[in-house]
Amino acid sequence: MKGLQARAEAAGERAAAQAVSRLRDAAREALPGLSVEAEPGRVVISGRGLGRRWLRDAALRWPGGWLR
Repeated sequence: MKGLQARAEAAGERAAAQAVSRLRDAAREALPGLSVEAEPGRVVISGRGLGRRWLRDAALRWPGGWLR
């Protein structure tokens, strides 16, 4: 049973890493001029004018939609 759990955890970690890289790539495409970096478990978006863009663009308030 422990082997099955270890394989499931490894598969989950791979899926999470793939989702992070897909989100990073989608954010880079959608947000020219901003810095987009992937870290374990998260994507960091930074840059000048991000606050104004966040208020203006609903896609920035829910970036998970880019994973569809």
